[in-house]
Amino acid sequence: MVQPSPEELNNMWTNVVGGKKKGRTYGTGVFQSSSSPSLFPSSSSTLQTVEEMEAMKNQIVELTQKCEANDAKFAKFDKLEELVKKHIPQVFQDEEDNESDDN
Repeated sequence: MVQPSPEELNNMWTNVVGGKKKGRTYGTGVFQSSSSPSLFPSSSSTLQTVEEMEAMKNQIVELTQKCEANDAKFAKFDKLEELVKKHIPQVFQDEEDNESDDN
């Protein structure tokens, strides 16, 4: 993947937000008098940011996989619960009776 230069990112951002208004560009924070505000960090910190983003993407993938695994476990549990309700309904009736007594 080719990473755009900070100047290209600045230009893209300026275009996305509709250009400069009153000498300012939305989202750049502090007023910048230069013709090309430094919206994005230097290339060394950009590299760090890219590495951090990759780490976050990997973490998102890992957490998504864990969620999917947990969803599968809960689905199996739901099936088991339905089987128990079908074959031993009194267990759930007793539970419902206890809940109604608490109210």
